Amino acid sequence: MPLLVARYLRATVSFPLRATRGPRAEEVYRQFSLGETRDHVDIFRDFTLTFEDGHVILVTGESGGGKSLLLNEFKNMYGEECVDVKDLGISRDEVLVEGLGSSTENALYLLNMVGLGEASLFVRSYGELSDGQKFRYRLAKALACGKPVLLVDEFCSTLDRDTAKVVAYLAQKIVRKEGRTLVCATAHSDLLEDLNPDIVVRKPFGKPPTVEKRTPIGNQACSLLDDVNLEEGSYRDFTHLEAYHYRGFRPAVPKKVYRLAYHGETVGVIVYTYSYLSLKARSHVFGSSRYRAVAEVNRDILRIARVIVAPRFRGVGLGVKLVKETLPLCGAEVVETIAAMAVYNPFFEHAGMRLGYVYEANAKRLNSLSFLTGYGFNLERIHSYAYVKGLVEGLPETVFQEVQAKLAHVPTPRIHHSGLALKDALRQGTATRIRVASFIHQCSSAQVKSYYYYWLRSWLDGA
Repeated sequence: MPLLVARYLRATVSFPLRATRGPRAEEVYRQFSLGETRDHVDIFRDFTLTFEDGHVILVTGESGGGKSLLLNEFKNMYGEECVDVKDLGISRDEVLVEGLGSSTENALYLLNMVGLGEASLFVRSYGELSDGQKFRYRLAKALACGKPVLLVDEFCSTLDRDTAKVVAYLAQKIVRKEGRTLVCATAHSDLLEDLNPDIVVRKPFGKPPTVEKRTPIGNQACSLLDDVNLEEGSYRDFTHLEAYHYRGFRPAVPKKVYRLAYHGETVGVIVYTYSYLSLKARSHVFGSSRYRAVAEVNRDILRIARVIVAPRFRGVGLGVKLVKETLPLCGAEVVETIAAMAVYNPFFEHAGMRLGYVYEANAKRLNSLSFLTGYGFNLERIHSYAYVKGLVEGLPETVFQEVQAKLAHVPTPRIHHSGLALKDALRQGTATRIRVASFIHQCSSAQVKSYYYYWLRSWLDGA
């Protein structure tokens, strides 16, 4: 944590009553007796504020009261030490994940911390965003620039109020973690709890400002969580949110579904399914002799197949809540999951699961698919199901049979009932084109790193 430095701001801002004016302005001056006793209008007169670097300062009040003018005084005081969100020059063509941060991991962290934590948004361009999304991206850019002071006018003004509360909560959380100063202005009065400021400057229209110095609440939760309840859910709750998950395929045979409800709306869902019959990661954790029988796997183990949180609620701990609070409820002795997103967001660990194995990108398994290039496939694009499906559907029948025969020898990293049935169909040449396309697409997991997490019911008893 950097050493806190005391700061002293003194501001005098006024506007002159113009000596040169047109006939209509002259009529207003005469009608309302403007300028009889003074030749200027004060916005701030000898306003002083003492604070420390690392503070969160909220400037609020009516529109036109002078909030933006006070932010300009902060800007003049700090000079090159500060970044003003409105001054950032961003190209319309800038792709979000390419435009900020020192790495992919850092970029995704920043995007999540401003409420842009959806995989489809990561690859959008700035010009394709809504006004509210553009504001959040600009905030992420300001956070990424590394300057010790952030100035944000019209803070969250373009966002719906639930999203505004989330962004306010996340913004103060990251600046406090990094010991930076945040000065923001807004006419909205509903962000006080989530922004959790050290200082509130209230500036009414036409009146002097007042200053409230506060003691921020440490480790507070976002205020929206007070109205979020965990309930047993249904497959319908999953379908309500499935479009927000980065994987397009639906999980097979859901065993348990739980949802998070916010004023009756489903804002989060977790899906438990039967797990794979065999996993290299499971053998690594439990030993190759444990959980070999199908009946034993189906009796004791469930897999977390999906954890989805509505985009505007991401980053405030709902993913952790879904996992942590449902693990004891799902009825399994062992719960496991394999997740690529966990490489960038280790919320399973925060929820009490343990990292048991890392699936690195598997060049050997990709090489086993190299024969597909002879049939027109680009292996760098097989992560796209639409791309693979289009090519498979265009194969002549004799060529399709050749591809099936070769795919029958490609190793599968995770064995499950439907996978075994597909392997038999590939060997017999009876697999459908959709199943073949799905198999090739699933093999694209060899291109990415993913984490295997597990949880044991025995941990609840301290064993």
